[in-house]
Amino acid sequence: METKEEGIKYFISVMNMSTTMFGSVDNINEITSWLDELAIEYRVHIDGAYGGYIYPFVADNNDYTFQNQKVFSFSLDGHKMLQSPYGTGIYLVRKGYMKHALTEEANYVKGKDYTLVGSRSGANAIAIWMIMRTYGSEGWKNKISKLLKKTDRLCHSLDERGVKYFRHPKMNIVTIKGEYIGSALAHKYMLVPESHDGEANWYKIVVMDHVTHGLIDRFLMDLDLTLDKA
Repeated sequence: METKEEGIKYFISVMNMSTTMFGSVDNINEITSWLDELAIEYRVHIDGAYGGYIYPFVADNNDYTFQNQKVFSFSLDGHKMLQSPYGTGIYLVRKGYMKHALTEEANYVKGKDYTLVGSRSGANAIAIWMIMRTYGSEGWKNKISKLLKKTDRLCHSLDERGVKYFRHPKMNIVTIKGEYIGSALAHKYMLVPESHDGEANWYKIVVMDHVTHGLIDRFLMDLDLTLDKA
């Protein structure tokens, strides 16, 4: 409201469709309702760097899709969940607006610098296309569904042990309080710390294809040993 009173007319709201460390997803409807009440002109951009290839495929609503008229654009990282070559970024925007994303500064490049023209790697784009064509929409939904079931099992086991953690129910990230994770356990299972400088308050587990039920069982047994020593 103060910014509006200062004369600012246009706003961009960036929503997180899964933060990288915790997998948390912003409540987009609550935020856009608040913006509507302020009667301001705004655009909503979705940061789907991690969750873009998970959440829309398993969510019970279409809030984080273009079917939500409040959503204007998306950015995604193909090299995370999709496991395409590193550095494969994807930008999606509603029809008629891509022209605002191009640059005319590279005068030595013939035509407009969109995606494949210029210094961008065409191999990355081909890799994305091939991965998505190989899975198909239903195949990808099935893959994500299996990962979430394994994540559910891990969380259920942590609940039984009274271990505190954060996990969005539609994401495959489980972030455990650091007090339950010893340095040896974190090193053995290559858990991702909240901070690499000093003592970590949280450690993250990302449940991917290679995280088998057997690996989860071994982790839980080692976790029990850590808890017994505490």
